[in-house]
Amino acid sequence: MKPKYLCWILGLALLLGIAGCDDDDSSPNTTTPPVEEEEPATPVTPSPALVRLLHAVVDAPVLFPRIDELVVGGAAYGQASSSFQFDDNDTRTVEILYEGTESEPVVLMDGISLPIGDDREVYVLVYGRFDDPQVAIIDNPSFSLPTDDDGNVLDENAVDVQFVGGFFQYDEVDVYLTEAATDIVTVGPTVTLSQGEVTPQVEYSADSGWRIRVTPVGEQTVLFDSESYTMLRARNTVYMLTDYFGTGDDNLVLNRIGLGVSSVIGVIAAPADLRVAHFIRNAPAVDLYFGNTNDTPEFDGIPYGTVTDYESFASQGVSVNVTPDDDNLTFLHEQQLVIGAGQRRTLLLSGDANGVTEGIVLADGDRPLANAIQLQVAHAAPVVGDIDVYVLEPGESVEGSDPAIPDLEYPLSGIAPVLAGSRSVVFTQRGNKTVVHGPVALDVVVGFPTVILTQDGDGALSTRVLVDRTLE
Repeated sequence: MKPKYLCWILGLALLLGIAGCDDDDSSPNTTTPPVEEEEPATPVTPSPALVRLLHAVVDAPVLFPRIDELVVGGAAYGQASSSFQFDDNDTRTVEILYEGTESEPVVLMDGISLPIGDDREVYVLVYGRFDDPQVAIIDNPSFSLPTDDDGNVLDENAVDVQFVGGFFQYDEVDVYLTEAATDIVTVGPTVTLSQGEVTPQVEYSADSGWRIRVTPVGEQTVLFDSESYTMLRARNTVYMLTDYFGTGDDNLVLNRIGLGVSSVIGVIAAPADLRVAHFIRNAPAVDLYFGNTNDTPEFDGIPYGTVTDYESFASQGVSVNVTPDDDNLTFLHEQQLVIGAGQRRTLLLSGDANGVTEGIVLADGDRPLANAIQLQVAHAAPVVGDIDVYVLEPGESVEGSDPAIPDLEYPLSGIAPVLAGSRSVVFTQRGNKTVVHGPVALDVVVGFPTVILTQDGDGALSTRVLVDRTLE
């Protein structure tokens, strides 16, 4: 689920500042002997300084930097924003913004003083937790190839490397940057990296066959392995290590960031996770198959009203077939389903076993957000028709409120941003305030809650609340 971009963003980069111009009085005066006049000074135009935001706040939404009331394209967790470019040596003040629940800009941090040096690459690193963000300034000179005293280039493949600790789940880790074939048991760590730490730049040669591995401090258990990769030559490179919230066993990801570069190092071979929510009326239990129902079902004997645990599968497009339990010749539901690597999905089955059934694919949350939590509501109760969904704070009623998710049709789902705290969810007929179900008490914490409106075999409405993982 991607957060919306701020509607007032002005562009991806700030235009170059106004360059200095020649003095109008610099032409020689013909009445004065030229030999008596000094040559006019040549105006000096400062070299550009590029400024970007590095986002390492583990539970924050997309963040946007603002300088002098100008905003550039923001950064998601583990990424860098678009850049500002300045041609002066002034001091700037940076604000860090995010998008509020009403799509308005909200200031997360302000008053960050940023000296703009000549010919620099500057990053504003924001890290930690959303309720207590920290900031560090990375101020590097623009890259230049190393030379000897006579100006001869010593290494055309040189690159300046530094590491940034953008992770949250560990206090510190050991990082090994070695040749690809090196056994880390035989060498010490390149650096022990703490949360929010920025290491000094170190020069390497960008030939092929480098490898980065991360372990717990003092151990050789590998938490991350880039495998062999090739460095990018002739540049400053920041390697930012952040937490990974996708599926599979990976729990860290390494982001390579530099001038014109923002990419992930290594391959995350993550499976797809799928679970099934069975709410088909008049079906006490069902089996779910990928394709041929003569094979073993992927999910066997799911009782009515049950939400299964996640199962991991290779990413694929599959034909899903649902049958009554132990009856592989009677088809209750069929649909095409695409599950991608690293994705976590819920297949919500609804409808009537004696009539029409439906399958809603719900995108389950990965990285928990501390603000503007994405509440997902799934409409799996055909008897009620189209509905409006209200998310109310204590003391509020539908009479004085607008629906958070209007015009929700069966069988669809909708998403609404909500703030953490005690809330109640109320379902009404579409377009009026007639309550059809609720209020349903909901304690919203960091995570991705999903509320399923469903009906039992007699048509009575009920709800199920699913809460995905948090950072705690």
